[in-house]
Amino acid sequence: MQWTLVVPLKPLAQAKSRLSDTADDGLRPGLALAFAQDTVAAALACPAVRGVVVVTDDVPAGRALTALGAGVVADEPRAGLNAALAHGAARV
Repeated sequence: MQWTLVVPLKPLAQAKSRLSDTADDGLRPGLALAFAQDTVAAALACPAVRGVVVVTDDVPAGRALTALGAGVVADEPRAGLNAALAHGAARV
């Protein structure tokens, strides 16, 4: 059996807000993108994973993750984590 993973990703400017005490606004978007890239690359390297779908409205992040082999769908619900996951799962 192979899996398709759904990865929700906030717009990078809004991501990792819980790190605001230790990482400023200029650092957090890069961290969020690096985390997403590592997640997608690790998932796609797994033989049990057929594909990865990223749900995001962030165009630069979408391009970077597409370059790694992920599919990207727009976060049309824009209603939080669970809605993004359901939206991505419906596109698989």
